[in-house]
Amino acid sequence: MEKNDSHKFDLIASILHGDETDQEQFVTGMTDSDQDFTDAQRIYALKDQVVQLGKLGPEDLAWQKVKTRISRQRSIGWQKWLRYAAVFFAALLLTTAFQLGNGWFNEKETFATVMSPRGQITSLTLFDGSVVWLNSGSTIRYSNRFGKEKREVTIDGEALFEVHKDLQKSFVVNMGHSQIKVLGTVFNAKYYPTEKEVVLLEGEIEYSREGKSVVMKPNDRVREHPNTGKITVDRVDASVYSSWIGGKIFFDTESLEDLSLRLERWYDIAFVFEKEKIKSYKFTGVINKDKSLDYTLNIIQLTNKVKFRKERDKIIITE
Repeated sequence: MEKNDSHKFDLIASILHGDETDQEQFVTGMTDSDQDFTDAQRIYALKDQVVQLGKLGPEDLAWQKVKTRISRQRSIGWQKWLRYAAVFFAALLLTTAFQLGNGWFNEKETFATVMSPRGQITSLTLFDGSVVWLNSGSTIRYSNRFGKEKREVTIDGEALFEVHKDLQKSFVVNMGHSQIKVLGTVFNAKYYPTEKEVVLLEGEIEYSREGKSVVMKPNDRVREHPNTGKITVDRVDASVYSSWIGGKIFFDTESLEDLSLRLERWYDIAFVFEKEKIKSYKFTGVINKDKSLDYTLNIIQLTNKVKFRKERDKIIITE
C-alpha cells in the first residue's frame, strides 16, 4: 500500500471513531463522496451486528436467550379488546441474526423452532413484517432463508397469522399433508392430531391437500377429517375463532373431551376421565383465561352433568 493511502485510511479510522482533529485535516483532501470513505462508513455501521452474529449458538441455545426477552406487545387495532390480553411479545433477535448470517456468509439452510409455553400465549414478528400469535403449547418452524426466495413456515398446534402483503412472494403455512397459501391476509389455523381447521378473517387464501384445493373467503371455515382427509367448508363468525388471543374461548356444543384439551393447554394441567362416555358430553359457553381454573371448573359443574376432583397434578372428571 502506498504511504499516502496508508495515511488516508488512518485518517478514515480516526474520523469514524470521533477524532475531530483528524476530521479537520481530512476535509481538505477528501469528502463523503470519496468511495473509500463511503465503503469504510458502511463497514463501520455494521460492527454491532457482526458482534451480535458472532455470539450466536445452536438454535436451541439462541432461543433460550431470546425467550427471556419476551415482553408485552401492543394490541392489534382491529379488535380493541386485545389490550386486555395476557400476551407476550417475542422480539426474536434470532430471526434477524439468521437473515444477516445468510446474507453475509452464505450459510447452509438451518431452521428455528419457536414454542409458546403451556399456559401462555406468545406473539412473534417475522422479518417480513408478518405477525404470528401462538396458542399455548403450539410451535412454528421456519428457515434462515425465509423471505429471500419464499416465505414458508410449519406449525403444530394453533396460530393466528397477520400476513404482511407481498405480491412477489406467497406466504405458505404447512400443516402436515395440507398447505395454506396467501399473499397478505388474516386467518386462524389449527393443527392437532384430532383436529385440523382454518378460519379466514380477512382477504383470501387457498387451502390445498394432495392436489385438491379450496379458495376461501372471509368467514369461511375449512375442516379436515382426521382419518379420511375429507375437506368440508362452512360459514362461521370468524371473530369467535380469533378470540383466544384475547384470553377467551367460545364453544358451541363442543365435546367435553375437546374442551378438556383446551383447558390442559391453557392451565397446564392434565384431565382424566373416569368413564369413557363422559368424553362425549356437549357444552356451550365461554371460558375467560383471566379467571382461575377453579372458577372455570365451577362454571362447567353448574350444568350438573359432571364434577371435577383434584388429585395432585391432574383433575379427575366424574359424573
